[in-house]
Amino acid sequence: MRCTFPLWAALATVGCLVAPASVKPGHAEQADAAMGGALPLLESDAPFVALPVSRHRPAVVSVPRGATSKRPVLVVAHGAGDRPEWQCELWRGIVGDRAFILCPRGFPTNPYVPPEQTGYFFTTHHALGREITLALAALGERFPEHVDLEAPAYAGFSQGAIMGALLLPNHPARFARAALVEGGYGLFREWDIPTAERWRAHGGVRALLACGRDRCAAQARESAGRMRRGGIDVRVIHAEGAGHSYGGVMEREVKAAFAWVIEGDRRWASP
Repeated sequence: MRCTFPLWAALATVGCLVAPASVKPGHAEQADAAMGGALPLLESDAPFVALPVSRHRPAVVSVPRGATSKRPVLVVAHGAGDRPEWQCELWRGIVGDRAFILCPRGFPTNPYVPPEQTGYFFTTHHALGREITLALAALGERFPEHVDLEAPAYAGFSQGAIMGALLLPNHPARFARAALVEGGYGLFREWDIPTAERWRAHGGVRALLACGRDRCAAQARESAGRMRRGGIDVRVIHAEGAGHSYGGVMEREVKAAFAWVIEGDRRWASP
């Protein structure tokens, strides 16, 4: 399902996303960094930048402008036929400048039309996992001083949530927390006790299962019980009337619950 956000009107092409982030430390900041204090101020000409990813199309990154400390990462995977720009803007509205938001692009639904006119999808969760690994490496190279790649968080909508549930227990990034919106809630039996135990052993801490439909919410509650028995802290929210969407009432519900998702991770305390 496509949801149009203002960023799409502002960024007409993928090329327009290339707004290089620059770090411009002042003298005091340089002195602080040399003494082990604050890092140089992270400045970017735009809140969103394009990130070249080896063997893949460019990802979109929301930059934590003004950061003077290392910031954690939230990886966000969109739904089938969706675009990373839309998800990155929505999640920037939730996260702000507290973290880097990394939105992989996937494969075009129609490779024969201009990039700005097509949606994207992920062929398999294995392919998505590989793209995320390469995108995280590229993010570390682009922002080596300011990005903290340890225990990232994950968010996904629809296909991105379904595939996220499949890759979380084993991905080498060792995702600690997740917000799965209208996907990954149990329709495809993504969660059983051993799977939750495997994610817990791999660094998993807690997950938010967000639903806009009654069926999704009912199955999410069943999955949550199995996940809790496997050692994962889980919360289920039902944004009644939202349907299969991530804007509007769903966005408000997820934003309100996200503080719980990241609770206990001090890196997210930065304004």
